[in-house]
Amino acid sequence: MTSNISTTVITIDPSVVTLNIARIGIQRFGQLILFALDIIGCIFNIAIFLRPSMRTNSCANLCCLTWGLFISMLDFFMNYNLLNYSSAYCKIRSYSLTAAQLASRACVVLACFDRFLLCSQSVRQRSFCRSNIAVKVMLLTVTSCVCLSIYVLVVYNAFPQTRSCTTSSAIGKIIDTTVLFAFNLGTPALLMSTLSGLILWKLKQNSIRIARQRIHVRHRHLQLATMLIGQVILYTVTALPFVSTFVYMKITRYDPQSSKSAYRIAAESFGTFIFNALRIYFIFKLNIFDCVISDEFLCLYINSSKFSS
Repeated sequence: MTSNISTTVITIDPSVVTLNIARIGIQRFGQLILFALDIIGCIFNIAIFLRPSMRTNSCANLCCLTWGLFISMLDFFMNYNLLNYSSAYCKIRSYSLTAAQLASRACVVLACFDRFLLCSQSVRQRSFCRSNIAVKVMLLTVTSCVCLSIYVLVVYNAFPQTRSCTTSSAIGKIIDTTVLFAFNLGTPALLMSTLSGLILWKLKQNSIRIARQRIHVRHRHLQLATMLIGQVILYTVTALPFVSTFVYMKITRYDPQSSKSAYRIAAESFGTFIFNALRIYFIFKLNIFDCVISDEFLCLYINSSKFSS
C-alpha cells in the first residue's frame, strides 16, 4: 500500500520580514527612547520659557506624550490595550489627545502672530505684544480647542472585535476628518507658513531701515523669530508623511483583506504605526513627529547660542 505525501513549502518575502522586524523594533526600543527624550525636552522648554524675560511655554505636548506614547508602550509590553475594550477610556484618551494637539498647533500660530506684530513699524500693532494680552488670548484659544474637541466624546467608541478605538458612523468620520484637516493640519500649516514668510519680509525691511538709523534691536527678539520659523519648517516637513498616509488609509479602507498581498499588509501595518506616531508624538510638535530631546528644544538649541540676553 503506497501513500502519497505532499509537502507545501511556504516562501516568505524577505521584505515582509524586514518591515515586521522594523515595526517591532521601533515599538520596543524607539518608543521608550523617544518618550524619555521628549519628556526631558519638554521639561527644558518649560524651564526656559518660565524665565521672566520669556513667554510662558505650552504644556500641551506633555499631555500628548502621557496619553499617547506612554499608553502605546504599555500596550506593546503588556500585550493588552484597555483602549480597545473600554469606550469610556477610548473617549477620554481620544478627547485629551485631540484637544492637546489643537492647543499645541494654536500656540505655535499665536507665537508666529506675536512675532509678526512685534516686527511691525506701527506702535499700535506692537502694543498688542504684551504679557497680559497674551494670557487672555491663550486662555481663549485653549478654551476654544477644548470645546471644539467635544465631538470626540460623541463619535468615538471602542470596538473589541476589531481592537480599535475610532469612529463608526459616516457623520462621525466626516466630522473627524474635517477637524483634522481644517484645524490640525491645513489651517495651522497655512497660517504658520504665511506668517513666517511675513516675518522674514518684515525683518528684511527692518534691517534696511535700521542700517540707516541708530536703532537698537534686542537680540532676543531676533532669536525667537529664528527659532519660531525653525519650528514651523519642522512642523511642515513632519506633517507631509502624516497627510500622505492618512489619505491612503482613507482611500483603501474598504479594500478586502483577502485581496491584499503579504507585503501590502506588512507595509500598511508599518505605515499605520508610523501614522499614529506622527499624529501623536511628532507634529505636532510639532509638532510634534514636533525629534531628539524634543523636536522643539532641539530646534531652539540649534538656532540659538543662548535663549535670552
